Amino acid sequence: MLSILFHHFVPASLYGAQTIGPALLKIDREFRRLGGDDLSAAIVEKGKLALYAQLRSRFARTPAQALALKLINICLAGYHFRARHAPLQSRPIGLIIDPSNMCRLACPGCVHSTHSESLKVFDWHNGTLSLDRFAALLRIYGPYLIGVYFCNFGEPLLNVGTPELIRAAKGYLTWTALSTSLSVQRLDADAYVESGLDFMILSIDGATQRVYERFRRGGNLELVFDNIRKLVVARRRLRKKTPVLSWKFVAFEHNAHEIPEAARTARSLGVDQFQVVSPYDVSWDVPDIRAASVKTRLRRLNWLSMANQPENWNPFPEDLETEAIAHAFETPLCKSEPRRRKPSSGSGHTCHWLYKSLVMDATGRILPCCSAPRPDADLVFAHFDGRGDPFNSQKHLSARAFFSAGTVPFHSAPYCIKCDWDQTGVVIGGAEIRRYFRAVDPAYFDRRSLRLLSEW
Repeated sequence: MLSILFHHFVPASLYGAQTIGPALLKIDREFRRLGGDDLSAAIVEKGKLALYAQLRSRFARTPAQALALKLINICLAGYHFRARHAPLQSRPIGLIIDPSNMCRLACPGCVHSTHSESLKVFDWHNGTLSLDRFAALLRIYGPYLIGVYFCNFGEPLLNVGTPELIRAAKGYLTWTALSTSLSVQRLDADAYVESGLDFMILSIDGATQRVYERFRRGGNLELVFDNIRKLVVARRRLRKKTPVLSWKFVAFEHNAHEIPEAARTARSLGVDQFQVVSPYDVSWDVPDIRAASVKTRLRRLNWLSMANQPENWNPFPEDLETEAIAHAFETPLCKSEPRRRKPSSGSGHTCHWLYKSLVMDATGRILPCCSAPRPDADLVFAHFDGRGDPFNSQKHLSARAFFSAGTVPFHSAPYCIKCDWDQTGVVIGGAEIRRYFRAVDPAYFDRRSLRLLSEW
């Protein structure tokens, strides 16, 4: 932890440490010189090999190959983003995956709420993600990913195979996280601790059952507390420090008074972090549940948890997907010379989701972001059956093209271009890029390097 804190505050340049910065800066300058013109596959390959040559002096062969792929893919994605290209040669830097589309709670505003289900507000179907389908997606994108977030609208713990999904993702040297209510009868705490999961967000919005269940409808708070204890005991018994347990308290008018008690309970149970967040508006579903006017904040209850990510970056070196990573490294990232593309002639605004992340539900439906499809909002861009490149689905291409320059008629544009959500924030974006590479090596990936990688 001292090393992480030191390199967070002290620039590597002050003590002459070698960093990846100069190599990244050279690649960034070459991409920026291109503007929106043709991308030369040779530039990408040259950059990849230059990164690998430097990384190889510090890391073993397979991790060095994986890091070179992730770094050049981020640089390439940033180039596409700045030029507002529609077809992409880059891969997503993050995946948002629903291991299960099901949930036993009925929280207001969710696809699973009693009101929304009875009125069929959302186009949401039950299903469970198989390891085979997820493994097929990883074979396409895994070597380039920095992170996988295992939750969107389902309860991931309802899929008994979720720990296997997590371990599969860790085989590609990714950061992994999930969000859960923890209100589940069956929890194999050992399996989650041994899966290599980095981060587990615990959605608990109250300190007493009466207050908690006003939003987490159908949830059992004592069951949640018992499951936290199981996880803490399993970490201690297995001598692991992960997953980091973060209690997320969504603040409403009806529960804000319990925030201090909830924080005390979190500390007593052995939770590592306590976070107060503002909710989305759910008054359309349940009018008397309204957001509270409180300051969002994160409390670190266990400061040593900051040291967990570097230790967990590569927990299974013997289980890395060596052949898949080597094959991806030996295969040109740009498979062909793309046709000439012009820079955007529009406003320049676009949605970051379309360039950074791919979302898939448990049935294989590909979504552009974490929004839920509705009968009046077609957000199903493709269906992944184990083949193809869903990140360049026809609807992805149309959405990027419309944002870029209005190149498709408005009436035929994907629904997402009408979206009024924040289109700059993504689940896996700049903050996650910085967190990932700090975990790898905070000295080698210094602040200048992290700015080059994350600020686009």
